[in-house]
Amino acid sequence: MSHRILELEKLKSIENFSSEKWKIRGLNPSEKNLCGLLEKSFNNLLTDLISASNSKNTDKEFENIYEDHFKKIKSNKLDTEEKEFVIDYFDKIAKILEVDSLTRKLNFWTYGTETYDHENAEKIASEKVLAEERERHEILSIDCQKCNTKLETFILERNDDIPSFEFDIIKCIKCSELNLLDKGAGIKKYRFLNYELIEELPKEEFDLVKALNRLYQLKTKAAGNRL
Repeated sequence: MSHRILELEKLKSIENFSSEKWKIRGLNPSEKNLCGLLEKSFNNLLTDLISASNSKNTDKEFENIYEDHFKKIKSNKLDTEEKEFVIDYFDKIAKILEVDSLTRKLNFWTYGTETYDHENAEKIASEKVLAEERERHEILSIDCQKCNTKLETFILERNDDIPSFEFDIIKCIKCSELNLLDKGAGIKKYRFLNYELIEELPKEEFDLVKALNRLYQLKTKAAGNRL
């Protein structure tokens, strides 16, 4: 029996979409019916591939079997985590088959590119997380005075007893322009995006005019350092 068949048989013997497998990925198990359908789909794929291996089919025939089963998965009924789980198993099978065209096709189906771009995949994942954060939290936003990039502050927790006690001088991460930010009162925890915190100006010492003067001083100093 070939190494390929042994690996396919081994994969088939595992309950790939069990509750335990979901938990290993840090996810809650999907609906039982869905898990059953996915398990059945993969078992059918593995059965067909094992049969093809015994018949010593060509790489093109393996590719056709693989592609046919991939297209039968109704991806529109899967959420993001479920899709990633399914893709991981298809990728595992592609590696067992050692058919280069399958890896290229899987990358194209998944990422819209024929070669896996880790940086792009990370970017997509980050954008997904950011979109979810935007839905969960209140956001304070100002435009950078130089490049108009949105300088955003995510309000993670509020407490009405906390006063507005400081101005922040912040630096846009896109163009390095310094901006003045007044977050206002009631903010207990926050996180920011697209800017760096440069200096905090206590309102006991700085009114708006003094804060703007300090901003001007820092801008002048930064401009001098660039000369």
